[in-house]
Amino acid sequence: MADKMQVLTSDEVCGIFSAIENVRKGIKALSESITPSQRYLTDSELSKELNLSKRTLANYRAKGEFGYYNLPGKILYSECEIEQFLQRHYLPPFR
Repeated sequence: MADKMQVLTSDEVCGIFSAIENVRKGIKALSESITPSQRYLTDSELSKELNLSKRTLANYRAKGEFGYYNLPGKILYSECEIEQFLQRHYLPPFR
């Protein structure tokens, strides 16, 4: 059985790339419109996750670096707000 090769014209190739670009734009629009479900972390969980002491987290709270919920006997942090805090302090590579 002989294999057949299909040759595409430049218009067909441009059409394929255009379709791919439209799909990419659609995916980007969807990802921007979806809000992640809200997750909350305790002092211990966030301390372990970021490898920071609870005292450092208390200092960040006192300086207003990020918000938190102060429930009786428990402090909770919004995972979304912590992610925003990390993004604000992100430094790109030098190269």
